[in-house]
Amino acid sequence: MIDSHVHLDADQYPDPSGAIKRAHDAGVSAMVVPGVGPASNRAVLELARKYPGIVFPALGFHPERFEHSEDGARAVLDMIERERASICAVGEVGLPWYGERAGDAGVIDAAKLTLARFARAAVALDLPLILHAPHARAGEALAIIREAHVTRAVFHWHKSDEQTTRAIIGAGYFISLSPEVAYRARDQDLARMLPADRMLVETDGPWAHGGQFAGRLTEPAMIKEVVAALAHLRCTTFEEVAAATTANSRTLFRTKSS
Repeated sequence: MIDSHVHLDADQYPDPSGAIKRAHDAGVSAMVVPGVGPASNRAVLELARKYPGIVFPALGFHPERFEHSEDGARAVLDMIERERASICAVGEVGLPWYGERAGDAGVIDAAKLTLARFARAAVALDLPLILHAPHARAGEALAIIREAHVTRAVFHWHKSDEQTTRAIIGAGYFISLSPEVAYRARDQDLARMLPADRMLVETDGPWAHGGQFAGRLTEPAMIKEVVAALAHLRCTTFEEVAAATTANSRTLFRTKSS
């Protein structure tokens, strides 16, 4: 199994080797670790060098980080180009939704232009996009990446209406499901409607989850429970869900088994 989105460079993981071992013991053989800005991207690359074949790095510019500057965006784009051979994706990038400034039309317009730049870079370098585009932002992000002719992308921890979801699927993109699928009706409805060949699984660690995960540090090992919940919801076997989501991750990110 693969955790398609975990911020292993976060302070909550002072010893990533422990989380990696627990993931391995749970059957999680690899994890995609997206950066969120220049410093994070450097840390992600270092993790990948330390854990080759297990940590697959992506370089990004998180849209909710309003302290980001034009210089920061340019630095990340330059790093993506330099590190093309070392990374599996461009991300985490996208459009802001949370916080007061995310409702500012000027902020959104600027974020759309920035996302378009990263989308064009992904196309030029033949890399997939990892998208942060919650709720109504999903449709806006979809329009931007389609205009840029992006062919490979995942809408991470997707939260949008059925019409937008079907448009994303119809465009050939992937959607990832988080631990919320084990306890939240919205995510469970999404899990039932997704085609097997469009699903990924993720933890988005260290983000804390509820339900059976409440009070626990979010780690890649939780993917085993996410897959079990999906199998139950879809009336299929654990093995089938694990195989499908792993194959989908490898297709999107073009990673090889460790």
